[in-house]
Amino acid sequence: MNFAIIFSGQGLQNLAHVQELLSMADELHVSDILKQHLPQLFCSDLTEADLYANEFAQPFIFALQWCRWQKLKPEIEDLMSFSGYSLGELSALICATQIGLEQGLYLAQQRASLMSSATQHASGLMAVQGINLNMLEPLLTETSTALSIKLSDSSFVVGGADTNLQQLALQLELRGTRFVKRLNVTIASHTARMDTAVQPYQQVLQQQDFAGLCTAMISGSGGHKFFKATDAVNALIHQMNHAIDWDACLSTIQENQPDVVLEIGPGSALSKMLLERNPNCIVRAVDDFKSWSGLQAWLEKQNFA
Repeated sequence: MNFAIIFSGQGLQNLAHVQELLSMADELHVSDILKQHLPQLFCSDLTEADLYANEFAQPFIFALQWCRWQKLKPEIEDLMSFSGYSLGELSALICATQIGLEQGLYLAQQRASLMSSATQHASGLMAVQGINLNMLEPLLTETSTALSIKLSDSSFVVGGADTNLQQLALQLELRGTRFVKRLNVTIASHTARMDTAVQPYQQVLQQQDFAGLCTAMISGSGGHKFFKATDAVNALIHQMNHAIDWDACLSTIQENQPDVVLEIGPGSALSKMLLERNPNCIVRAVDDFKSWSGLQAWLEKQNFA
């Protein structure tokens, strides 16, 4: 069975993920690395709200995804591709080049720090559904907001300063747009507001000695299929201040006809999105399972199907 693996982005992390990460880190003997680089994880008064601050969220989610993949990869016999949504594209690159947790945490923390530093005002992301891009674009211009992610022809994520997003929400509601919701993300990622982060992060990535990709990457930025690490790195740099076309990524995943698609998480939004497009595909998320033993039993069944 050919597996396609998808790494999620920010917004759906919760305290249960913290406990899972601490448990996996102990099992994988990387707790000391987490204590050094993410000491907040070990604070007894950590709250759900703390998980959404950008400079904590990015390395935390990466660490969760890295540890999950270390546990999963012995269970997956035929890996066809990695893909990542937003931050998940960094996790996909790190796992595809088999980088260790400490180096990966450094890259995630640098990305988070530079993106936070690029933010001049309180800002974030907002999900919008039930409007096409031709109708949305003039409203983005009018409210000084920008497209961040295309999910489908009628579903988008937009970014901007808090006040501008509020203006956009009002304009959309006046036009009867059926769904408008602020996301638990504190930066306007994948927009021109990230311009000042691009060159410094490019320098960070160019200083790394990336190994070759252990499997192909289907870019979350636009659905391009990469076989070389340099191409995947360039796409990762480009997506910092350019809108992501996740719709195109899902189309490419479908065209490659994987037998099974597994979303690493956190959350299960991406797997549900793909399942809506292709109800006949076997698509699940790690977060669908109540226990690792349940997930392992399911994986074993797929491997021998």
